[in-house]
Amino acid sequence: MSAINTNTIAATPFASSSSAITSASANVAMTAKDFEFGEEIYSDPAMRPYLEQYYNKSYAPMRDRIAAMRAQAPATITTKNGTAAQELSPDQYEKMIPSFDKWLEMQQQLSAYDFNDQSAQMLEHTKQSVETLENRAPDSPSDIRVVFSTGNQILGYIDKNGGVASHSGASALQAVSNKANELGLTGQARADYILREGSKALSRQYPNLEVSQYTNQTAPTRREFSQTWYPDHDIDQDYATALSEARDHLSQQQATHDRVQSNMRNMESYLLGLMEQSPA
Repeated sequence: MSAINTNTIAATPFASSSSAITSASANVAMTAKDFEFGEEIYSDPAMRPYLEQYYNKSYAPMRDRIAAMRAQAPATITTKNGTAAQELSPDQYEKMIPSFDKWLEMQQQLSAYDFNDQSAQMLEHTKQSVETLENRAPDSPSDIRVVFSTGNQILGYIDKNGGVASHSGASALQAVSNKANELGLTGQARADYILREGSKALSRQYPNLEVSQYTNQTAPTRREFSQTWYPDHDIDQDYATALSEARDHLSQQQATHDRVQSNMRNMESYLLGLMEQSPA
């Protein structure tokens, strides 16, 4: 016997559109034509009877499962590590179901509309991440602007945004970067500061320090940079793996957003059906 799955119904299981509700007069019955759905439905007294039916419908499967459990002997379940454990009791599951008033309160604090907005934002962010990665193929220009090295050993580098990477033995460069953060430096001012102070700090450690500077036009490609300083790194395989994982993540985010949108349509359809059945 499997345990009750409460992941999707314990708090706010549904999503809806982001348009606002038009509140009806207290003396006018709710009808479907009066409304555009929005987060305000959870605090609108006129929507309470419809939302209560929706709440009951949502938790009905869990209540039915609890009723069936009461007629059976307690079930033993096997955990992921292979040990046996007693399933929660019907009373324990019952306590996990919020009252209708508590459910309404929960929706007002973190509603389905919030999840809808969050899923849309996450999807857009993931799309941008994939697009950025697609534009960073191995043979595209790198963002490298300064390389600190000694002989055939790279000590660290600065990218076009003033970001710093340092290798073992070049902790002084990271210290300079941290100081730039404390000074609130950004952009070119930050890059110039790290170049100047980083060169000073590293030259005290490495008498044969070499500092190579690049522009947008002279920067090596990502492949060239990798072959020069990281010859054992398989840049093609690394890029292919990163791109595949990013696209898989995008597919997952799209599926999540689609599921939220489906829940949105289901909720709207159900509530509209209830309102259409009400007398005008």
